[in-house]
Amino acid sequence: MNFIFRYLKKRHPFEYSQISDQLYVAAWPTGEDYEVLKELGVRLVINMDWVPADEKLDEPPLSVLALTEIDTPLTPMSMENIWKGVNRAQEVFDEGDRVMVYCKGGVHRSVAMACCILVSQGYSAEEAMALVKERRPVADPYTEHFKARILKFEDEWKAKDG
Repeated sequence: MNFIFRYLKKRHPFEYSQISDQLYVAAWPTGEDYEVLKELGVRLVINMDWVPADEKLDEPPLSVLALTEIDTPLTPMSMENIWKGVNRAQEVFDEGDRVMVYCKGGVHRSVAMACCILVSQGYSAEEAMALVKERRPVADPYTEHFKARILKFEDEWKAKDG
């Protein structure tokens, strides 16, 4: 069934946005985009979609962190997954490398994760959401159930140091 999703995805070209020096947000890369990711210096691809990533994206020097999420207000993003993504992104940043976060459209789940990663880098949740929206106009971090998770992560992030 993955081949159907990949086929449907390729009707649109790979598009991504650079959010910060080390962070990108994208809509559903495939193995065909492997060389682009390598050229960008991406070493970690965080998959926020329920469809598994193309196996090519998990070939060195890239690696995939699959954080399966479904986009619905009734099933909010897992805080455990958010923490896993943030912690792994920090490890990659500490090595001087880059991270690409994606979901199907690069609008909600990947954007929420990117905002949480930015919070871990010292941005407030509001600053993070504004920056992502500025750098990726299609992004919508303000959808209520995603914004709520970003704000909850900010509270948890502050509490861990307090």
